[in-house]
Amino acid sequence: MTERILLIEDDTRLAGRVMSRDVLMDIVKNERLEAFDRSIDVHISRIRAAIEDDPKKPRRVITVRGAGYVFAKAQE
Repeated sequence: MTERILLIEDDTRLAGRVMSRDVLMDIVKNERLEAFDRSIDVHISRIRAAIEDDPKKPRRVITVRGAGYVFAKAQE
């Protein structure tokens, strides 16, 4: 699943768009998100650990509280 989320991050059409946890789960697993399923959050944390300079202050995969995650546009 992590590989698919990394592909999402590289998709320039999605850069800058807020993606809800439900949408990410649908893209990644083709199934609905269960009410208490935190697997997307865990994978986002792992991706941040791999790609961010400081995972506690992310600049590439940003949380939008109450909405989901946004994959940042190209870094300078």
